[in-house]
Amino acid sequence: MKTFILFSFILMMIACQPNNITPTAPVNNSAQPDLTDGTLLKQGMFTGIGGHTVSGTVTIYEKSSKKYIVFDPYSSQSGPDLKVYLSKNEQASEYIRIGPLMSTTGKQVYEVTTNVDLAVYPFVHIWCEKFSVEFARAPLK
Repeated sequence: MKTFILFSFILMMIACQPNNITPTAPVNNSAQPDLTDGTLLKQGMFTGIGGHTVSGTVTIYEKSSKKYIVFDPYSSQSGPDLKVYLSKNEQASEYIRIGPLMSTTGKQVYEVTTNVDLAVYPFVHIWCEKFSVEFARAPLK
């Protein structure tokens, strides 16, 4: 029994290493594109899923033929391996991975690098890939 407890403790410590946790410091806004004259396409509000604490607004802009996902404001609890998805449905069974969540706080801008028809992808998700757990969802309107 002691061996099992020791093994479980070591496994938990390895799984929870700091490099697996999403950064909590706000993103440097000076490195993000200025979208003040971009075209607003869609927007929505994040709702935490499964007891996860997440809040904020997501907005989709287009500027110079590029699409951007903007979280502003944004706040969430930290977690391992958090990613940003666009999906075709609430369950995110068909999705496009946009990239890792930049931070658990503050304004963030993600460029959508593929030619995405946003009418087909009406949801933004925060998803923990490591444990296949949804943290948050925002329906876009």
